[in-house]
Amino acid sequence: MGLKEKDFYTITELAKLLKISRVSVFKRVKRDSIKGQKMGQNFIIFRKDIDMKKIVEELKKKGVG
Repeated sequence: MGLKEKDFYTITELAKLLKISRVSVFKRVKRDSIKGQKMGQNFIIFRKDIDMKKIVEELKKKGVG
C-alpha cells in the first residue's frame, strides 16, 4: 500500500507527502490547522480530516513549495 492510499498518517509520513518538515506538520497539528489525534506519544492524522487544498494554499502563502 502506497503512502497516498493509507487511511491515516503519522506526522513523518504526512511531512513526506506534503514535502515539508516534520516540525512544520507538528506545528500545524498543535495549532489545529491540521486535525490530529494523540496516540500514545505520537499523533495520527486521518486522511478524511486532511483538507489538502487548504494546506497547499497556506504553504503557498508562506512561500513553501
